Amino acid sequence: MALLNPFRILENLRKFKYNRPFPISSIWPVNRRAAVLILLFVGNSGELRVLLTKRSRSLRSFSGHVALPGGKADSSTETFEQIARREAEEEIGLPQDKNVLENRYGMKLETISTEIPCYISQTFLSVKPVVCFLYNSEFDQKNEKYTKTLDASKFFGKLNPGETSSLFSVPLNDMVKHLFTDSSDIKPEYERRVHMSKNWGGLKWFIEHYYYPVLNTNEVSWLNTIEDLSSEDELEDGQQYRDLWGLTAKILSDVARIGNNIDSAKRRGHEGLIYGLYEFSDQFKDPKRSIWEQAMIAGKKGYYYSDVLPEHYIKKLQRDDVTF
Repeated sequence: MALLNPFRILENLRKFKYNRPFPISSIWPVNRRAAVLILLFVGNSGELRVLLTKRSRSLRSFSGHVALPGGKADSSTETFEQIARREAEEEIGLPQDKNVLENRYGMKLETISTEIPCYISQTFLSVKPVVCFLYNSEFDQKNEKYTKTLDASKFFGKLNPGETSSLFSVPLNDMVKHLFTDSSDIKPEYERRVHMSKNWGGLKWFIEHYYYPVLNTNEVSWLNTIEDLSSEDELEDGQQYRDLWGLTAKILSDVARIGNNIDSAKRRGHEGLIYGLYEFSDQFKDPKRSIWEQAMIAGKKGYYYSDVLPEHYIKKLQRDDVTF
């Protein structure tokens, strides 16, 4: 088994269909809707990369964290893609207008998938990923968009200092390269990967950290021209790193697995958990967080999912092989 090229990855993501056993109103509740944009493009060596942001330290939630462009819904009528595209324009300057994107910047954006299931955030939002592919319009007719490096020298990237402090990219396949230890020619761009499990509310959550050097020689040149407004954390060797972890790493890992046909039968996302919280308790229904949700967000001791979910349902989640 080998890691796949951009064409094959994007084809697998296009074909992916999630047979959702729950109504959308229960797993993407109207008062807790959010979406993120997984913006893929071809890098210098023909690899498929994903654009990431580092959140401003002035933000109330997840300040300084590596994240995907995205945010909460403005209204109950916004679709997954509309939320993700609007937030991407606000945070990084990605035009929603396809004519502006093509005529001013020479690029096109294709929506690859809205089939990736929803995930639960630590702030009790239901987060829907939207996968898109960005390429130069001149390569469209020749079908070279899957092999030619994206030229974004006229890049739209304009940071909103109140939300985003820096932009960078990583290879999507980095999220699954540790599964290919027999391939000596495969070297990830991260310098260290740490994986662990954490108990949150009585459920076991799997957490991965990917540490990327700020000075990355594999980075595309047009991202290096965007001013970095962040102050990076340093590790013990004095070098500066960006820590890709948490929900962002979880979503990208699942997308990379789908794209590479790894564990295709495994359940992904957190829709079963969101459904249970919505249907079996009063959680996820009101814009204001409940006392239980506030305690869970703060990590207070003595609060568990079993406080609001029936025992039989928690056992069902565990039987269904859900990876939190």
